[in-house]
Amino acid sequence: MGTMIDDFEVLQKIAESDRGGIYQARDRRDGRIIALKKFEDLARLPTWEREAHALSTIRGDNVVKLMESGILPQGAYLALEWLEGESLDARASRDPLSLTEFARLTSQTLDALHSVHRAGFLHRDVKPANLQQGGDGIWTLIDFGESRPLGVSSRQPLVGSIHCMAPEQFEERHLDVRTDLYALGCTLFFALTSRFAHVGETTPEVMTSHLYPEPPALADARPDLPASLVAWVEKLMSRLPGDRPQSCQEALRTLSA
Repeated sequence: MGTMIDDFEVLQKIAESDRGGIYQARDRRDGRIIALKKFEDLARLPTWEREAHALSTIRGDNVVKLMESGILPQGAYLALEWLEGESLDARASRDPLSLTEFARLTSQTLDALHSVHRAGFLHRDVKPANLQQGGDGIWTLIDFGESRPLGVSSRQPLVGSIHCMAPEQFEERHLDVRTDLYALGCTLFFALTSRFAHVGETTPEVMTSHLYPEPPALADARPDLPASLVAWVEKLMSRLPGDRPQSCQEALRTLSA
């Protein structure tokens, strides 16, 4: 494409969102390839500022790294590390993960979320599309556009994937680390079955699925799984936050037990 955005030469568009485009770009200063997330108008500056602040604060091996950010005459951008490979959405849509793949995904995602929570943030949009596996097999948590400081109320427009939203997000209750853990449980269900636990023809039907009927039993879809693993994933997906693991460390500890 050849367009320059500050010191970055845009090579190709990768994706489009309601906020703007995501591009592969080259840093003209050192030749490094990066992912350039562009916010297309000045009205998006508060979102850009929140995401830039979160990524500049969070430190973790499995969290996407912010290289730099900048304001443009019409919008702003984030320069992020370039991740080769594919998303969990793409990988698990082909076929369910093996237990070995699942173990790596789970431990690395819990490590990423622990880094997020330790820095004082909620991700609020954990879903298969936001976990990227590199060519080295390492999983990275991406897209912090919906992140907020811990302690935020849910009394705001619903954000995130409807298939992975915790019940407290629909019911305008307090959100905390257990909200991200519920979303992780829904994501891991997808990783193991290639389908979401909570589905419906319409958004209200999916919301109702989170709030009332019991979700499909993981053991029915994957009878080969150990009963202890099935129970662990279903505990993450408990409707009441008090019934879930209370932290990423507890989740990892009980998984390893």
